[in-house]
Amino acid sequence: MGIFKEIRNHCLIRELSRELNTDVLLFGFDGFTYFGNLQAIDDCRIAVLNPAIEAETSNVEILTPGGDVHEVKFIRVDLWQIVAKGTSIVTDPLVCSQGAPFPLADQVIDGVREEEEAVERQESHNLICQLDRMIGDDVVIATLGGFLFEGVLSEVEDRLAILSVDDIFVPGTSSAISSSDVRTVVVNLEALTSVGSTACKC
Repeated sequence: MGIFKEIRNHCLIRELSRELNTDVLLFGFDGFTYFGNLQAIDDCRIAVLNPAIEAETSNVEILTPGGDVHEVKFIRVDLWQIVAKGTSIVTDPLVCSQGAPFPLADQVIDGVREEEEAVERQESHNLICQLDRMIGDDVVIATLGGFLFEGVLSEVEDRLAILSVDDIFVPGTSSAISSSDVRTVVVNLEALTSVGSTACKC
């Protein structure tokens, strides 16, 4: 339970509470991605998702860290473990253009997916200070759960970073969620693991 208390972000939960009845992507510490329509937030902690308006299916979609898409009628998600949220959904981000689920990345050896070694989480204060100086830049932000967010950094406040999306890379897949699917992402900086720039400053 300790890690959830470390990465919980009440400002992110408060933002989500203003987005009831809208389609959202929720990126979890466990590497799972959830796509649905936010119906309620129970006990200031649990998000209730129904099928998304923009979904290609009549179910809530769950993208596993291995790249499989599963469907359920509804789901309750613990918001204390959310590392980022995607909003301004244009089209179903968990379906490729041909309507097929995300292809797996080439990470399977002898039928077993390679696991990253567990490492102790470092304090992210210094990384957030660096990020503060990068507003307006093209950035790359990595988080717990193995997510990578690329885009233009527009704001850093309340331990949240707001990006205009270029690409979102999820663990275990070789395809990216692009700006044609999702326009904005809000990253929980309590789950920050690295910060980079895609712009060459010569």
